[in-house]
Amino acid sequence: MSAPNSVSLKVYDGIGVGLDVVANIAEASDILAPLKAACRTARTILGVVQAMENNKEEWTNLTLRLKDYMISLEKRVACLDKCPPEDRAADEKLIQPLTHYVEFLETMHDRVVDLRAKHSGSKVGFFKRIRDVKADAEEIRKLNRDIEDKHSQFMEALEHLTALSVQVIMRDTKVTKSNVEINKTNMEVTKATVETTKANVETILTDVDASAILQLPTVAFVASSIHNTCMKGTREAVLETIQRWAEDDTSDKAIFWLCDIAGSGKSTVAMSAVESWRKEGILGGRFFFSIASNEGSTTDKFCPTIARDLVDYIPELAPHVARAVKRHPALMRNSLDEQFQMLITDHLHYRRGRVVLVIDAVDECKSGSQRKELVETLAKAVRGSKTLKIFMTSRPDPVIHAVLGSLSIKCKLEDRLHNVNRHDNFDDIAVYVHQSLDGILSEEQRQRLIEKANGLFIWASTACRMLNSETSLTPSQITYSRLISINQAGAIDDLYSLIFKRTDPEHYVVMYKMLALLLAAFEPLTSDDLDDILKHAGVPGSAKSLVRTLGSVLTEDATTNLIQFRHPTLVEYLRRCSIAPVVDDPGKIYINITDAHGQASSWCFKCLQSRTEGLKFNICQIESSFFLNREISDLDTRILKFIPRKLRYASSYWLFHAAETDDNWRSTLKNELQLIIQVPYVFHWIEILSFTGGVTRAISGLRAIARHIEVEEETRSRIDELRRFLIAFSVPIQDSAPHIYISALPFTPTKSRMHIEGLRKYNNTLIVIRGLDDLYPGLPRTLRGHGRSVYTVAFSPDGSRIASGSEDNTIRLWDAYTGQPLGEPLRGHERAVYAVAFSPDGSQFASVSYDRTIRLWDAYTGQPLGEPLRGHERAVYAVGFSPDGSRIISGSFDTTIRIWDVGTGRPLGEPLRGHKHSVLAVVFSPDGSRIISGSYDRTIRLWDVQSGRLVGEPLRGHTNSVEVVAFSPDGSRIVSGSHDSTIRLWNTNTRQPIGEPFRGHTRAVYTVAFSPDGSRIVSGSFDTTIRIWDAETGQALGEPLRGHELSIYSVAFSPDGSGIVSCSQDKTIRLWDAENGQLMKAQSLLGHKNSSKPILSTSDGSRIIRKSYDGMIELSNTDTIRTLGESFRDHESLVKAVAVSPNGSQICSSSEDGTVRLWDTYTADGSRIVSGSEDKTLRLWDAVTSQPLGRPFLGHKKWVKAVAFSSDGSRIISGSYDHTIRLWNVETGLPVGEPLRGHQASVNAVALSPDGSRIASCSRDKTIRLWDIGTGQSLGEPLRGHQASVRAIAFSPDGSKIVSCSRDKTIRLWDANTGQPLREPFRGHESVVHAVSFSPDGSQIVSCSQDKKIRLWNASTGQPLGRPLRGHKRTVHAAVFSPDGSLIISGSEDKTIRQWNAETNVNVNSLNQEDNVSSDSELTEIPGTSLRILVPGFTHCSLMPDGWVQSSGKRLFWVPTNNRHGLESPLLLLTMPTTSQFRATKVDFTKFSCGLSWTNVCGDGNQ
Repeated sequence: MSAPNSVSLKVYDGIGVGLDVVANIAEASDILAPLKAACRTARTILGVVQAMENNKEEWTNLTLRLKDYMISLEKRVACLDKCPPEDRAADEKLIQPLTHYVEFLETMHDRVVDLRAKHSGSKVGFFKRIRDVKADAEEIRKLNRDIEDKHSQFMEALEHLTALSVQVIMRDTKVTKSNVEINKTNMEVTKATVETTKANVETILTDVDASAILQLPTVAFVASSIHNTCMKGTREAVLETIQRWAEDDTSDKAIFWLCDIAGSGKSTVAMSAVESWRKEGILGGRFFFSIASNEGSTTDKFCPTIARDLVDYIPELAPHVARAVKRHPALMRNSLDEQFQMLITDHLHYRRGRVVLVIDAVDECKSGSQRKELVETLAKAVRGSKTLKIFMTSRPDPVIHAVLGSLSIKCKLEDRLHNVNRHDNFDDIAVYVHQSLDGILSEEQRQRLIEKANGLFIWASTACRMLNSETSLTPSQITYSRLISINQAGAIDDLYSLIFKRTDPEHYVVMYKMLALLLAAFEPLTSDDLDDILKHAGVPGSAKSLVRTLGSVLTEDATTNLIQFRHPTLVEYLRRCSIAPVVDDPGKIYINITDAHGQASSWCFKCLQSRTEGLKFNICQIESSFFLNREISDLDTRILKFIPRKLRYASSYWLFHAAETDDNWRSTLKNELQLIIQVPYVFHWIEILSFTGGVTRAISGLRAIARHIEVEEETRSRIDELRRFLIAFSVPIQDSAPHIYISALPFTPTKSRMHIEGLRKYNNTLIVIRGLDDLYPGLPRTLRGHGRSVYTVAFSPDGSRIASGSEDNTIRLWDAYTGQPLGEPLRGHERAVYAVAFSPDGSQFASVSYDRTIRLWDAYTGQPLGEPLRGHERAVYAVGFSPDGSRIISGSFDTTIRIWDVGTGRPLGEPLRGHKHSVLAVVFSPDGSRIISGSYDRTIRLWDVQSGRLVGEPLRGHTNSVEVVAFSPDGSRIVSGSHDSTIRLWNTNTRQPIGEPFRGHTRAVYTVAFSPDGSRIVSGSFDTTIRIWDAETGQALGEPLRGHELSIYSVAFSPDGSGIVSCSQDKTIRLWDAENGQLMKAQSLLGHKNSSKPILSTSDGSRIIRKSYDGMIELSNTDTIRTLGESFRDHESLVKAVAVSPNGSQICSSSEDGTVRLWDTYTADGSRIVSGSEDKTLRLWDAVTSQPLGRPFLGHKKWVKAVAFSSDGSRIISGSYDHTIRLWNVETGLPVGEPLRGHQASVNAVALSPDGSRIASCSRDKTIRLWDIGTGQSLGEPLRGHQASVRAIAFSPDGSKIVSCSRDKTIRLWDANTGQPLREPFRGHESVVHAVSFSPDGSQIVSCSQDKKIRLWNASTGQPLGRPLRGHKRTVHAAVFSPDGSLIISGSEDKTIRQWNAETNVNVNSLNQEDNVSSDSELTEIPGTSLRILVPGFTHCSLMPDGWVQSSGKRLFWVPTNNRHGLESPLLLLTMPTTSQFRATKVDFTKFSCGLSWTNVCGDGNQ
């Protein structure tokens, strides 16, 4: 090897000086350090470049670029050098981009030196040198692009820091005019930075602001890595048109839409616009959509990416954007429109000049609904801002056209870039081809190539890269001949086929496998990652070799090493090649995408399980659990440092790769899958989801894999449990990774695997003693939520969701696995919703209404998509999607059928006319070629979709209106249901009926549906039943499905055929097992469906009796609050009262049906459940016989409101709305004597004295009366004093006093012997007092009220004891003491029964429950509810509205919704049912680790 020449030595000496600075930057905070290092290194590179012997155009461009950059850098150094060092200080996180730039220059220096050494020192042949020159030229072009991109990023960061420096100076009290001038000069690099300096006088950008902005997630795709600016001398006319639009401040055309076909050069034009407006200082942000990137093909990170650009390009707006982020920390959960407003448009009025946003390739946003929402958001934004302009590009797209087409605010340039009638398009391609191929092809050949491109820029550029390829062994003339031989001019598919086929056939198999992996990847892979996958999969390929071989269509970013497709048309081409050929064709390119997904998923598992770079506890080394992820200023740096890129990729996409491959691969990967979803790996994986924002994506992935995977039931169960864990605890998981262990894990159901296994390993956390479910709630039998009749239900295509529409004008989405509503009701329709239908891909659904409109909704977010579709003149009754999802069909009371374009929302053609009356049903055939409709005119009609014409004669046979029609899955049959009570089957081709009508329903048939396999039909009827039929024989399968109480309007099979969903006029939705016809079994105690009413306890205190307006009377064990046995009912009307016999062996009940019933509370094992319902019955189910004891007690003429046992249990006393009181013999069930008369209104309550000699009664007539139980005579005068109806009464334990309560909000104490009032009324309740009771020792009285409170009173003084017991959310109807007086049991309309600690002097915490404001000034600033819990080491804990428990601003732990109320009410000991959303909750903090010690959560130390 020859010694280096003097120039080389000087170069290396120079760069060494620069690198010395780089080495110390990490320890420095002065922004001059990286600036000076950048200057020195750039100057050294310039020296090398200028020493090159052959300074061709590429070297000249690089030289000029470096000189320009050096001048700007030296200006910054000179200006900042004049500032004191303390004013140049910057946070390490902020100075990091500058450090990276210097490191990049170091790498660039090495590349330049290598090029020079290769060029000057090589002694090779002529042809080799030719190829080297080509290689040099390409490398230099890469250097130009790389330095331009990096310098741009560097200058943006520098402007940010310089602004910070200026602001520090501005807020200094010793600022002088010269200081300001120096800093103004410092910012004179661009026009925008001058304005920044002025704005900085009024605003202060702090490190906190910068940290807030840096928390905004961005898309990593860098446009300059695959897109170039226009070659000089090309696209001049188009660029001039765009520039005139941008400069015209008077025009109302705020949106410029460049619309052209794929490959016409739109992105190149967009890049030129970006560069021009960036230099001009008016660029606000840019977003280049990319179909090859999962992140870059959605709008999920669109707004924060634009916001980060906005801050970089226009630093004066940074404080305002930062303020918005801090004010709305969860803004990423908002809609796109709200995000755009909060992050961008709200701040533009702080800037006087115009701001241009560039959005390229909008058509590459995969979701049509997202595209529509994006364009609508942009249109709304420009209307609300006078300075905002938007430049966007796309292919012709009906969705975009539907939104922008009619708007006057847009300027559209369509088909301009490839129009063959435009000479400048050919001229531009000619300039490009001639410059690119000069010296390679003759002028004549270049001209023929230009003509072959036919105006398509991507064809021309790809062909030029093929001919310029240094790695191809094929001579350029042969390549040229092949290009010219392509039959169709501008045929891009033929061009791509030619590229692949001209490689060595021996490499086809490996090349196609590598392309399949790149295609299967959800994000671009680096060359190292691809090599790693190939090695893992045993594929003998090289990523760099692939890029070199296919350099005309693939590119590797020099900085990131990401391999990317040069153009989306290649992605589309390869996807078409991934469809397996029907016939084996050796000449056809086949990309096995399924196998690639299997290889990728196997590689993902390898990355996750790696001992060195795989999953681990506290992977990002988070020191404290007090702060949320977004509050950790250097989180982005930690993620990059501690989570390798391949691990981030594997964590994000392993589920989807596993779902997209086949069963063979999934079987092979079974063990790896089982390992990842077990503790501790699963929690470590969730950590990465927390940091990378991947929780929602993982939930979708778990659903996807659960639908496909063929594994053991335990694995499937774990997947389901994991999915429900992520759903239930998405808030703490997404907010803070440490709280996966601190907050989520402790609140998991006690019998779940994650709870058992997780707390065994991570046991130094809080322990929830009371308030947890045993298992995640099972599927409820009935879904409730609509306020009126439910007219329609539909399953999503994947079976995960149910949509319902109702007469209450709303639509609801439900989770089909849990039955839980997904979000709030969807509102928009102004009248009843008659039908809903999902699109085939499940991304959206349509609804129709009596308000004459059709609406489209995003099926995931529930957001409306665009404006309603209007056209029908009367109510719209039916709706359906075409099989390809591109069209919607609707049927209306106006007798017409309409077809609509989903993308544009516009009707296609004229309405289909033919029916003589309302159209009640419409549906597309499975192949989309035909439509069937059913009408009130009793006919079924078949229509041709293309022509809109009727096919043959109407199908006749029903004798009344045709309510519903449906195609069989194969399209060969039609089923119809009619108001004539029958179901008919028809042959689609012959249009003739098949067999006899299906008979069985006794009233109108409103709904029918085929099972997915076409073997069964389900129907629903006005007769309240559902029937399942054999589709071949027409025979009913089993008994009718009963459960709904009113008409059934809609039924549907689940996509797998295992379940049926139905909805009814009774306001409910029900889920049925399609195999056995049973309601889906609920796995949890749902509790009362309506309010819990008066409660009694047995004399030994072991059991509680409760009754409810929902028809439930239950006998429960007070220790466990578990209902004993099964429900019973026998009354025929609402149960009004219950009583227990003195020995606890019998229950007496009264009802609105006018009867009194006696129930034996004990079976052989001593257990009973008592239940009541809104059907006005009472049932006692004996565990053995399931029968009530005895006959009803008859005698009262109206409702029986009150019952009580005599002290010896031999008699029952009842009070009624008929104004009378009756005594009954328990043995015979006969009345004893005549009714006791005296009250002038209904008797509300009765009570017996402890000695059994007297009865006390109270009435709506405002009086209390005492009666002799022996004679039945009234004792003395009525007790008067209450000003309204007396609701309840009770004797004291010694019988000397009576307590009463009234609608007048008071409680009164009476002398039971004289009837005189004792003391003044007890006042404190704010509404009707419903119940009162003495404590067993007579010293206290408990009362409850419509004001939702329970109060304790001193029975002697009448003074309240302590604060009211709060917790119930609705009226409290009953409150009693336990036999030992230690507990209070209450029942409320909120459907719960609660147990409270009756000891009022228990000091749970120093704060009272009502004390929301403490004397401690520190607490007055904390919103939320003060908690009476004691967390060791913390005082004054508050429960925030979002569920976080805080102390002095530190987040201790998060509480699920169902446990928050219990935590707020520490005196609440138990709640019935225990699964109530207001459940009692008790937490043990003995082993609780949080804050700086949170990592101690792992008890054994083995993390």
